[in-house]
Amino acid sequence: MCFAHQNERSGGYASGKIAFSEPANKKLGDILDKSHTIQVRVSRSYHRMAIYSEGQLNNKRKPMLKPDPANDTRWNGTIDETVRANMIMGDVSETLKVLLRPGGDDSGLLESNTLDDLQYSGEDKMVLRQFEGAAMPAKLFSKFTQDTKETWSYILFESRLAIASSRTDTFTITPGMYLP
Repeated sequence: MCFAHQNERSGGYASGKIAFSEPANKKLGDILDKSHTIQVRVSRSYHRMAIYSEGQLNNKRKPMLKPDPANDTRWNGTIDETVRANMIMGDVSETLKVLLRPGGDDSGLLESNTLDDLQYSGEDKMVLRQFEGAAMPAKLFSKFTQDTKETWSYILFESRLAIASSRTDTFTITPGMYLP
């Protein structure tokens, strides 16, 4: 398996999004899944998006940045979705209050769920911000390793790995030696 896929798998496992035998971080995985569900519920309804945009206009913000749930199966997509969720969390939270209030479009969801299941809690917000900060370096590394083999960055990365895993008495580069 290539470095990019190994990084994706370990990132997904560490975040609780995928499990091999048991999840490493079920609580984080549950919060990431909850955030995805909230983003999907708002973004896939014209009426909910209208409420979201109206709230932004009332707060004198241009309604440009909208929920954009990423592909849930890709760990990098989960990070991108979390970055966006953190940027618009205030506007989404205000929209959820309108939707979940008595008589609101989603008030019927409260019959089979608790309010904590349907909106962001203070702990959810804190965890999502920490996840964004902690996951970003690994995401950037993963993007780097996904370069195609014809790029100089990939060749340099592979060369560095070869040098790092070799002893000087068995691997040396001498002047005039060319890479194939």
